Amino acid sequence: MKISTLWHRAARRTPLVPDRCDGGYHVLRTARLVLRTPRDHLDAAIGEAVAADTEAQRWLGWPAESVIGSRVAEHLLGIDDDNRAERLRSFRAPVRRRLARRLVPADDNPGHALLAVDAVTGRAVGMSSVTLDETTIGLQIAPAYRRQGLGTELARATARFAHDHLGLELVRAATEKSNDHCRQALTTAGFLPCDGPARHTLPDGRIIDSVWYQHGPNEPTLCTTRPA
Repeated sequence: MKISTLWHRAARRTPLVPDRCDGGYHVLRTARLVLRTPRDHLDAAIGEAVAADTEAQRWLGWPAESVIGSRVAEHLLGIDDDNRAERLRSFRAPVRRRLARRLVPADDNPGHALLAVDAVTGRAVGMSSVTLDETTIGLQIAPAYRRQGLGTELARATARFAHDHLGLELVRAATEKSNDHCRQALTTAGFLPCDGPARHTLPDGRIIDSVWYQHGPNEPTLCTTRPA
């Protein structure tokens, strides 16, 4: 799922990254990652830049017109909290104003996205999402962080988020049958093979052979955070 497909109400000021879930924003930590709800449209763009490269799009199949260009993606993936304001200023004024708009989670969101950043550098490592009605998750890792075990860490954390924050007893994930790296990440994160549609149509119209995995059932709980 692309972050831009999730519904939010716009507000003016971008909040700081909270130490705990609050005001509709979620945050959780792993050994190497901080996962958090996107705070503004710039966070959303950074999340989409994670999967803008050719390798990622081989598996995701987003329509070409919706994929961020390589130069912009590189610029976005170099953003951390120390250089955030400086890098934002490099965009033209209308784009800068749009990117700076805050995202406020709403009660009726069809899903939740998480931007995963390096706990040391603050730069984007990946993004993940949970779609509530289908109880499915999606995962992407930025090019510089692939094949380092971070896909497993992100998958495990996203499943934990679904169980412990969103109250979902079970979540599923699908990937292309030939995507060995993704299948290994899911398996190592504790996902088990399950039934699901054998064929899947990607957004660009390509039809792939798919395999399905599930995490749970786990005892679900709900995070106490509520939209501000």
